Amino acid sequence: MMFYLTETQVAIIELLATYGYLTSSQVVKMGLYKRREYLTKSLKPLTDMKKPLILKYNFNPIDGKLESFYYLTKHGKKFLMDELEYSEDQIKVHKGLNPIKLRDYHHRKSCIDFHISLNMWLKANGGNVNFLNYYFDKAGNNRSNDKKQTVTALNRILIDKDTSFIPDINTLLEVNEKKYLYLCEQHNGKDTKRLLGQLQTHLIAISKKSANEKYRLKSSHRVVIICEYESVKNSILQRLKNIHGIEPYNNSFIFKTNQELEDDFFNNWSLISGEKTTFLPF
Repeated sequence: MMFYLTETQVAIIELLATYGYLTSSQVVKMGLYKRREYLTKSLKPLTDMKKPLILKYNFNPIDGKLESFYYLTKHGKKFLMDELEYSEDQIKVHKGLNPIKLRDYHHRKSCIDFHISLNMWLKANGGNVNFLNYYFDKAGNNRSNDKKQTVTALNRILIDKDTSFIPDINTLLEVNEKKYLYLCEQHNGKDTKRLLGQLQTHLIAISKKSANEKYRLKSSHRVVIICEYESVKNSILQRLKNIHGIEPYNNSFIFKTNQELEDDFFNNWSLISGEKTTFLPF
């Protein structure tokens, strides 16, 4: 490197390898800086250098200023691999951001918030992430002549030869030497009908063990649903209760609002029955 990187600057680069995108407030939440302006000043050399290790994407929606997303560049990826011996599959690196709608900005940020809360809980309780992929994580190459190598979402799950779906987050955790698979849906807005359709797809996938087949796991998985609004969470729980034959799937789905997640990650998740449970199915 042409100049010395502080430990905190290196830590930011490593966080971006884990999360893909981060806002200033998310980094502050993880404790690296006390204030957002300190982070902005610290990262300026990394964004302004000739071959920047990170860049930030600024959003200018009509209805107000949004926090920028920081992300790794190919030079940041090379730094991690050359200097810190990261393997390529340990690094989430994207080619910036195409202009996205306001709703997807908040949705993407909420998914990363869940990832942060999950990692903070695991760090405090001796667990680790085997893998975690977002709905926008992809693999493959559209220039390849081999159809098997074309770009596809890492989270895509096949139900049958004609049907598939892409959860917002797929993650495999390990706690106390036991593995847990979770498929997560972040629901912003108040479209309960759309959310019900998503969960009906999950029900079919559970019945057909589609996720088990994809990840070669024998144990069952849980579906995590995080709602922006409490009214939506309560409404979807009521609708699911009214589905005939839903009882065997009661423990397969857990629900919270964004605020409930912020208040306590591990406890007080709602089952379909309305009973409370913990994040891990002890």
